Amino acid sequence: MARTKGTKQLGVEVSAALLDEFKEFCESRGETVRKHLELSMRRHMDNPPPLPEPEPAPPPLPPVTTPEPEKRLKTKRGKK
Repeated sequence: MARTKGTKQLGVEVSAALLDEFKEFCESRGETVRKHLELSMRRHMDNPPPLPEPEPAPPPLPPVTTPEPEKRLKTKRGKK
């Protein structure tokens, strides 16, 4: 397929129902899907939605402490 100079192809998957509705919308106006995609992309970049708030940082972990060595109880070992 020949491409127009200065263009690139875009392959994305979108909802089948949304794409069908979009194609019908473009056809009803006698305009191309390409024209409306380019208009939509430009409008979105010119007026972007606000960025989502960043997630708060998790609280710090407690400090790591080394356990004290176990103390062995001295027991008398005798014969029974």
